[in-house]
Amino acid sequence: MVPDSETRKNPRVQHIIADYAKSRFREIQDVEFASTRPEANLVFRSHEPNVIVETWMNSRLYVYLLDHVPKARTIRSILKQNTGASIGTLFIADAGLLPRDGYVGRIAGWQDDLRVMNMGAIYAYELADDAIRFIQVNYDETTQRNQFIVWHSTEFPCDAVSVRRRDFQTNIRGSWYIGDIASPRFKRRINEERARQRFHYQTKRRQKVNGLPAEQINAAYLALEIEVGAGQEAVKEAFRNLARKYHPDVSEHDKGEAEKRFKEVQSAYDQIKTHRRWR
Repeated sequence: MVPDSETRKNPRVQHIIADYAKSRFREIQDVEFASTRPEANLVFRSHEPNVIVETWMNSRLYVYLLDHVPKARTIRSILKQNTGASIGTLFIADAGLLPRDGYVGRIAGWQDDLRVMNMGAIYAYELADDAIRFIQVNYDETTQRNQFIVWHSTEFPCDAVSVRRRDFQTNIRGSWYIGDIASPRFKRRINEERARQRFHYQTKRRQKVNGLPAEQINAAYLALEIEVGAGQEAVKEAFRNLARKYHPDVSEHDKGEAEKRFKEVQSAYDQIKTHRRWR
């Protein structure tokens, strides 16, 4: 458990939540095992994960349950330590630490770090009616600088585990192994919901960036599954990977779904290039 806490919750409750997380991971088809037991070769005990997950593809993921506000240096230290061992990092925060559903305004720096890690969202757990559940807390940028719309996805399937190295140009700058637990299907549904959220959100100060609303540019980055503001090489690489994945001639997905997704990827790439004035 991450140590930088001024107010700690009941350790017994934290243990129950860790056992719940372990059981959820064990239900995922891609997972070979999940454990709450610490590894003997873990050097920094203060960075001990709550749950250790390994997939059948030999990807390893360390899961940290945040029951308090972490410090920025702790987040970066954990990322550095785990990446050095080719281990993915996933933070799941207590929903009580995050803004309520429907909040509009500024967010804390640590939340900004975590939402960048997960492409605009923070995974969270919450206790309701003596039951535990995972949710996803989504952060969408508004047209006003440093302000976000926050909305909760209360039905989170937790049906996939992936670990991949990602480059970050802002916030947690560096190249880190990041864990993810949302399936592509769920992410597509969230992107559709994001579009509806942006449509319904109205502001009198609508700012234009090179002829396009800021929300539209942000949505283009999310469609390419990279952080907002990523550099040219990262954008190109994301486009190439997704174009290969969804090209109707070679995609393993349903042809109609692949064509739709391929067009979204191509459109997002074109919008970003126009916005950033890349050739």
